[in-house]
Amino acid sequence: MEPRVKGNAFRTIDHCFTELWGAEARAHALRLLSEPLRRGFEERQLLASNWYPIAWYRETFAAFREAQHAGLELPRELGRRGVKRDMSSVYKQVLLKMVSPQALLGLSQRLFNNYYDTGVMKIEQSRDGYVHAKWTGCEGWDENLWAELSGSCEVLLEMAGAKHVRLHVLKGGRSGDSACEMEARWA
Repeated sequence: MEPRVKGNAFRTIDHCFTELWGAEARAHALRLLSEPLRRGFEERQLLASNWYPIAWYRETFAAFREAQHAGLELPRELGRRGVKRDMSSVYKQVLLKMVSPQALLGLSQRLFNNYYDTGVMKIEQSRDGYVHAKWTGCEGWDENLWAELSGSCEVLLEMAGAKHVRLHVLKGGRSGDSACEMEARWA
């Protein structure tokens, strides 16, 4: 079976894309999608709790980038905005104030498979001002998904109080790679 992504991820990036570039840009991007995926967006049939092919997620990012003539900064920004949107509840805001940035990223390894049914996230090393994370078995990923993930991790650290976050991909994280290692440093 092909790897899958939770519907909530589609809905989040769709909302964030529209918020950034407007309904007209969204309509243009949707015209670039395959018929079943386009219909899913237009008719609001992508349900938050359902699982969808990861190929559709890749296709969505590719259409968003093509519609905006954008590079990898687009999925990275959608990842940043998506986490901010998903973490906006009062309960989650309280959690952000109670844990260190590296502890919060550690908690996110448990949440990773709530969005993807492929791959595993593991914190390799963690201390004040530093975290080294590794993702393996991420079948079907491309550069857009890795860029979205890096933006998500970066903003998660910032929301937990990290200042001047510098996140770097150490290994992998390109189209066709099923693994990636990243490290982040902050003040």
